[in-house]
Amino acid sequence: MPSFFRPGLRTKVTSLILSLITLVLFSVGIFLINRQSSQLKEDLRQTGLREMKSLKFTSSRGILDQDDLGIADNLQNMSTINGFVYARVLSSTGRLISDKEMLKLPSVVLAKLPGQLNTENLSSEIKIEQIEENNITYTIFSSAILHPFIAKDPPALGSVALIFSDEFASSLFTKNLINLSIAGLIFWVLGTAGSLALSWLVVKPITKLSEGAKIVGAGDLHYRLPDLGTDEIGELARQFNVMTASLEEARKQRENQVILDEQIRQAKEIQEGMNPSRFLKKPGYSIKGFTRAAKGVGGDYFDYQYLPDGRLALLITDVSGKSISASLVMVLIKTVVSTYIKLFSTIRGDQIVSTINRVMCAQTHIDKFATIMFCIYDPETRYLEFTNGGHGPLLLYRADRQELTISKIEGLPLGIDEDNEYSIAQTRLNPGDMVLLLTDGITEAWDVDRNEFGLARLRERILAYNRLNPKEIVEKLITDIDQYTTGAEQHDDMTLLILKIPPE
Repeated sequence: MPSFFRPGLRTKVTSLILSLITLVLFSVGIFLINRQSSQLKEDLRQTGLREMKSLKFTSSRGILDQDDLGIADNLQNMSTINGFVYARVLSSTGRLISDKEMLKLPSVVLAKLPGQLNTENLSSEIKIEQIEENNITYTIFSSAILHPFIAKDPPALGSVALIFSDEFASSLFTKNLINLSIAGLIFWVLGTAGSLALSWLVVKPITKLSEGAKIVGAGDLHYRLPDLGTDEIGELARQFNVMTASLEEARKQRENQVILDEQIRQAKEIQEGMNPSRFLKKPGYSIKGFTRAAKGVGGDYFDYQYLPDGRLALLITDVSGKSISASLVMVLIKTVVSTYIKLFSTIRGDQIVSTINRVMCAQTHIDKFATIMFCIYDPETRYLEFTNGGHGPLLLYRADRQELTISKIEGLPLGIDEDNEYSIAQTRLNPGDMVLLLTDGITEAWDVDRNEFGLARLRERILAYNRLNPKEIVEKLITDIDQYTTGAEQHDDMTLLILKIPPE
């Protein structure tokens, strides 16, 4: 997409919400229009049948009593019925007893009226016929009038015919359509205002953090983010300000390496505080993570949070590069994840990874990319869903086979292509199984001769420690890596997250 036409996140969120509102309004409108049209036609038919039955009975009594005026009065009373345009009662000889015409009917419609009765195969069945003339549909109801008090082979007393027009129904339909359109327009305007407000609320804190990352990344450590509230985003902003303040102080004292190292250590502690450090132990699972930056602060990040539906979200990310700039991108990713989980009740791994990707692509000043592995574990079913954004494979220890397997799923790193689509893979965990999320700083840690620790050694250690809990496994793995790399400088951030299902 050309740089001069690259819509921001707020524009995209607003456009998405407006598109959904428009689609819903259009679908509901079409449904209501079709339903009302069908209902009006059915109402007209039922009204005609009801009035025919009533008129047949009253006309039979009038014919037997030779009360032509009573029949005429009954026809006159029908003039108040919506859609009624014509009625006629004939004697058995075809003599016109009475008729009522509400408006001048086309001759082609009147020509469809039945004439003198056919005395053969008489039936009291009501016949219905429709004819369209001048864009108006006329429904003709006709039937013979049989003697009401003779059950077997009743003689014919006459015939009755009614004509109903859909002109009134069409007028009512048009009126309701106008009202529906007005209501839809009002709802759309309100929805537009609501979508603008919602997009502003969602994007504003992210934009502030992005602006802060840009300013601080340019070297202005005097900049402080404004108060963004008391929720998780506000807490991130405060931690961001504390970290920036620590870095500002460190720059002022760079001639004193001891002080500089202390300030970097403080910023590192703040960043590590953004990663959950506790050992989470539940009846159906336990989880423990670890992270250590190569240069004070880094771009690795892991997290696990409960979702509104009771499932557990786990993720690990690795931002390209190290130090301050990578850590700021890490803060941005954490902000998007926390905001998404807070605002939406239905969470899918592919959707949240796509959202993070679009946010990073929208920040044109960020020249970094990141990898991510996002997992959702359901303790009820023990199913694990995972989405890969350019990260390494998912390592699974299968207790029944005592084997460490690799589950691969393709995915492009974050911040490269804003239109990239991500997919979901799924696997079921059994008692004793483990899930390992890690960054390449674990397997690529090297000794003084730059020989890497490697996946083979990691596999060997996992098989040896498979009976331990995640906390003990993490501690032993880090100890093994530290012993292996003794005398060598840590050249990359190291992050590890382990989820284990307890054995039965």
